[in-house]
Amino acid sequence: MRAQYRWIWLLLTALLFSIWFVAPTSPASAAEKSIVWERFDVDIQVNEDGSFDVAEHQRIRFIGGTFREGYREIPRRNFGYLSNWSVTDADGNVYMQSSGGELPYTFIVDELGSRYMLRWFFPPTDRTQTFTLRYRVHEGLRYYPGGEQLWWKAVFGDRQFPVLESRVRVFVPAPATIDEWAAYINGGDAREAVTVERLDDDRAIVFTTQRTLSAGEELEVRVQFTHGVVAGSAPAWQADADAEAARLEAEQAFRDRWGPVATVILGVFTLVLLLGGPALVYLMWYNYGRDKPVARIADYLPEPPDDLQPGLAGVLLDESADMQDIVATIVDLARRGVISITEVKETGFFRMGTDFIYRLEQKDAPLAPFEQKLVDAIFGTKNERKLSELKNKFYKDIPKIKTAMYEALVERGYYRSNPESVRTQFGCLGGVAMAAAIGLSFLLIIWLIDLTPAALCPGIGLFAVAISLLIAARFMPRKTDAGAEAAARWKAFKEYLQNLEKYTDVEAQKEIWDRWLPYAIAFGVDKAYIRKFEAVNAPAPGWYIPAPQPHHPDAYGPRPPRPVVILGGGGVGGGGETGSPAGGLGGGLSEASRGMGASLASMSAGLGALLSSTSATFTSRPSSSSGGGGWSGGGSFGGGGGGGGGGGFR
Repeated sequence: MRAQYRWIWLLLTALLFSIWFVAPTSPASAAEKSIVWERFDVDIQVNEDGSFDVAEHQRIRFIGGTFREGYREIPRRNFGYLSNWSVTDADGNVYMQSSGGELPYTFIVDELGSRYMLRWFFPPTDRTQTFTLRYRVHEGLRYYPGGEQLWWKAVFGDRQFPVLESRVRVFVPAPATIDEWAAYINGGDAREAVTVERLDDDRAIVFTTQRTLSAGEELEVRVQFTHGVVAGSAPAWQADADAEAARLEAEQAFRDRWGPVATVILGVFTLVLLLGGPALVYLMWYNYGRDKPVARIADYLPEPPDDLQPGLAGVLLDESADMQDIVATIVDLARRGVISITEVKETGFFRMGTDFIYRLEQKDAPLAPFEQKLVDAIFGTKNERKLSELKNKFYKDIPKIKTAMYEALVERGYYRSNPESVRTQFGCLGGVAMAAAIGLSFLLIIWLIDLTPAALCPGIGLFAVAISLLIAARFMPRKTDAGAEAAARWKAFKEYLQNLEKYTDVEAQKEIWDRWLPYAIAFGVDKAYIRKFEAVNAPAPGWYIPAPQPHHPDAYGPRPPRPVVILGGGGVGGGGETGSPAGGLGGGLSEASRGMGASLASMSAGLGALLSSTSATFTSRPSSSSGGGGWSGGGSFGGGGGGGGGGGFR
């Protein structure tokens, strides 16, 4: 593989590590004009003066419209100059050379520095046409003691459409005979794609393709014939061309010798990365991230196993502080009488909908640090806030609340360090490995892609290791032995809440159903939990004041007094009790609810809206604007850059 293709491999590697979206071809592009070379035949006659004449016979099938112009571009490389231009077609028309204009049956030849450009013009047509281009090549042969050589790219490769069939004939003057020959497609040996026939006592040779030449494929022929028959001597460019050929041969010899060795080494290294890397990550998790195996505590637990607050219990189970844990903490604070929540219906010409008012009922209630941060984030210096007032603001306080929740579990001895920090550390390690994979791929491509295509493989193997680290990062936080045992007990309680009807009489529990609602929210089973008690007409929770019905403003009666929280036994957690006659907080709140004349079924929609609205509002952020001052001109779409172009017919 030649060095000039190295950057193509670099681009392909970048594509491996990026997500690219390819737009489907539009119907308009499918209907664009196109062509097919039904035949592309070339005759080359070597002259006694050392020049040779080239005749290109191109039979073109025009598709999808009319055409009126053809063009042929020839790079000025490895010959002196071109002359004797002519253009004819199969109808016998001889085109006249012109210095300007685009009249039918004329052609123009321009010398554009490093290339020749031939353009010819014909009446608009959409049927198959055959054109013959002729020109003479001067100082284009190579001269060696063993024989002169003709190298010529007979079928050019800079085209967008295929050549179905091609035949190239080379004739040498008598008494010279052809000794050696070769054919190449894009620089590679084409003996499998081309058949050869010698004619006229070895003074002519015919190359015939056995397959279609795809767009971008060029056919080059090489012929060596008897030395000293044609006039001339080695041209000035031959020494540089021979030096380049010698360099390429040396590179090829090096690749032939060391390419297989490099392929084996890089292949083994890649296999080690692909298999050993993920295995090593697994061992890392097994030794440092896996929780202590704990035997099943019980099929279920009908009570919380300890005084852990609902939000912290949710964090302990899924190892992640998320919005459901924060919402569970809010509901727990309301259940304990620290705050209350009132639903309000807002009507007006510009505003209609449901909002919720949070009120701070007990300013001096003892709270855990994460609960205090949550209360401060909601109320600030106020005693009352609407949920809508927190939109696009509260999100700033979420990180510090989550950090405080993690720290609370560390202080209880359930984690050795902040789980989020552990995930971040391993996530960063995965990111570093991914960057290293990309860097390694680029370096190996620059150094070794000419030696072996396996240079791509180690980067892919290291990329697999990076992906393994990023996946494992989610599972790397490790609980202490005490934390693992506590999590097992809380899983048993979650099982109870999740399948309540299986373990108890739901009807008998409806008076105290809201006692475990914060835990159901933290565990992500709140919707099913609420539906179970809604079906048995459970009373509404006393801490939630639904909006009055439009036609019955006093439907819920006067607002009841707040239950008094007795922070005993359970501490500041979700297990605290009130002084209700029912012997528990849930019972007292239910009594207050009955006094309001409301049931869970009558206000479950509002309660569901509260839970979903709280989560959505707390995480909302201001809309980000597009950057910069905009373009100074030229529109906002791409595709207007310079460069591009092609060749063929139009």
